[in-house]
Amino acid sequence: MSAPVDPGPQKTGQQLRVEIIEAVTAGIAASGIPDGWTLPMGQAWDPDTKEFLGASCSVAQTGTRRERFQVDLHHAPVGDPLAFADMMGDYWKDQGYIVSPVGTPATGPGGRNYTENRADRADGSLAAGATAQDTLFVLSFYSECSTDPSLDRFAGPAGYREFDMLDPNPYYPTSSPTITPYPDR
Repeated sequence: MSAPVDPGPQKTGQQLRVEIIEAVTAGIAASGIPDGWTLPMGQAWDPDTKEFLGASCSVAQTGTRRERFQVDLHHAPVGDPLAFADMMGDYWKDQGYIVSPVGTPATGPGGRNYTENRADRADGSLAAGATAQDTLFVLSFYSECSTDPSLDRFAGPAGYREFDMLDPNPYYPTSSPTITPYPDR
């Protein structure tokens, strides 16, 4: 049995926050639908206020905990779902990602009404996805995986904050949480 691979230096939550916001901004522009994207619970997408918390991920057995940031955006459908998913796939291919369908488009009484494409990085990790159906368009974005411990805290616009399990709503705190400013670069 071989020893775990050392992943080397890893990106911080601050770095991944900047990168994923850039990816989302570019993806929204490529979608041709500049406005009206919301988070799954209906809040408007606002990169200036969005906080991120690491979610589990892995592309190889490293013997260490790996996390990433993820954004899922919803929009009422605009046009043909298959054309939308294909357009996003073409955009990601042009960005150098490996794009593949997830299953086959589902057909219903109105024709093709559900399809999904994913875009992977060269290392096999998921970078983005487009799910399109007659009732909803979804764009999903995923940062790189990282072992940096800063992903255990929320990465917000002004710095990091701890996950407070005692707060009635730790994702949207009712208290005034302490923010640790990002270190100067």
